[in-house]
Amino acid sequence: MSSLYLLRHGQAVFGGDDYDRLSPRGQHQARATGAFLAARGMVFDRMLVGPRQRHEASADALLVAMPRLAQRLRRRREPALDEFAEGHVLLASARQRQEARQQLWPDEREAQMRLYVDEIRRWADGEELPDCVPIEAFCTRVTSWLDTLVRQERSGQRLLAVTSAGTIAVLLGHVLGLPHQRIGDLLLALDNAALSELVFSAGRVSLRSFNSTSHLPAELASRI
Repeated sequence: MSSLYLLRHGQAVFGGDDYDRLSPRGQHQARATGAFLAARGMVFDRMLVGPRQRHEASADALLVAMPRLAQRLRRRREPALDEFAEGHVLLASARQRQEARQQLWPDEREAQMRLYVDEIRRWADGEELPDCVPIEAFCTRVTSWLDTLVRQERSGQRLLAVTSAGTIAVLLGHVLGLPHQRIGDLLLALDNAALSELVFSAGRVSLRSFNSTSHLPAELASRI
């Protein structure tokens, strides 16, 4: 049996002009994750890293805390682990929707977050949003990658994939047989630097754990 650990990247710079960077908290989250894995003596055969800067930065920070593993770990950039959209793209879509309603963009972060979440749910329901990969195409790309991995990977491997919440939500939804409309629920439940684990053997995949953040101190916990 093999294991695929799915790590959501550390906190990004939500609301900034460039979402695709780790915040200081995100850097600490990734290092804390690495320290936790090192303390448990976790060894991975391969690390698969999504193509965004926040994926690469999370992997780098994690490996700083795992120097012995970093020296011999096979690391590969994996385009299939890309996210369906950036945070600022979803915020822009929400702003456009507000303008179309002739409503002002709220100053309060909580109100902005509600509009942001609404855009994610629209996407999961199949609505096409500007500069977002449609959910059908996104699910096909991500699940095809997993199906190929499961068929080709030899038994007894332990893999670590560093990616984003949307990608992880699709993978878990695929394994659990959930309809696409439920992807948004899984996505919105995932915390920054959360670990989930899939196990697979002989073409069968099961969910072993979901959204674990017990390795993070309380002051580092975040979702967006």
